[in-house]
Amino acid sequence: MDLEALQRLGGQDILVNFDEGVLILDFGNSVFEFLTDLDRSARYLKIMDIVDKASDIKVVLSLAEPNSLGDEAYDGYLKKIFGTDIDLANLGSSWTFKESAGAIRQLCFHRYTIERRVASKKIFVDGLRGTIVTPFFGEALSADLRYATPDMRFSLIHKKYGLHASGGLAFFLPKFIGQGRAAELMLTADYISAEQALELGLINGIFSPDKFVPECIKLARRISDISVSTLTSTKVLSTFYKKELENYFEAEESLVSYSS
Repeated sequence: MDLEALQRLGGQDILVNFDEGVLILDFGNSVFEFLTDLDRSARYLKIMDIVDKASDIKVVLSLAEPNSLGDEAYDGYLKKIFGTDIDLANLGSSWTFKESAGAIRQLCFHRYTIERRVASKKIFVDGLRGTIVTPFFGEALSADLRYATPDMRFSLIHKKYGLHASGGLAFFLPKFIGQGRAAELMLTADYISAEQALELGLINGIFSPDKFVPECIKLARRISDISVSTLTSTKVLSTFYKKELENYFEAEESLVSYSS
C-alpha cells in the first residue's frame, strides 16, 4: 500500500492514516462536499479502489466530526443544490428533485459507496458522533461494525422534505429489526438515540467522547489481528445479499427517475 498516494488523494478533505492493518479515514466536516463536488467524490472512489487491492489493509475505520452529518448540514446541502427559494417541504413530490443533477448525484454516490463497502473483503467500521441524517444512517448500516458516542442520534429527517429513506436505509433497517418495526420508525420516529440504537442492535457499542477515537482505533486494531482467511470468509458470507441490494437500488432509481 502506498500511504503517501492515499494521503495525496485525500488532500485536505480526508485525513488518511494507517495503523497496524487499519486504514483510518477522517472526513472532518466536509462529507456533504463529496456529494456536490465531482473532484472530491472521484478522489474518494480512487481511495476505495486502492483499499480493495491493498493486502496490508484489513480494516477501514471511517470518522467524521460531530454533527457534520446532521440536520443543519443536510438542510444546507439541500439549499445549495436546489436554491434557497425552493419549497424544501415538498421535494419528493416535485419535479425539481427528479431534475436536479445534485440530487441524482447524491443517490448515485451513496449507491456506489454502499455497494463497494458491501462487496469489499475488508472490514468497515464506522465511528458515529452527533446527529446522523437519514442517507448517512442508511450508509452506516452497510458497515460491518458501528460505534457511537452517547450523544449520537439517528435523524429520520427525510419526512421533513417529503423524501424517501435514501442511503439504503429502507433496505438495511428491516434486516436489523424486521420490516414492521423498520417501517414504523421510518414513518413515525424523528430520532433514534444512541441507547435505543444499541438496544435495537443498530450499533455495536458506545464510547465516551473523550476516548472515542482511541477506542475505535483500538477495536479496529483488535479486528485486524484476526487472520485474513477468517475476516474474508466472515465478510463474504455475512454479505450474501449483494444481488438483492443491486435490485433494491435499481428500484430506487426507477422511483426517482426522470420518466416517472
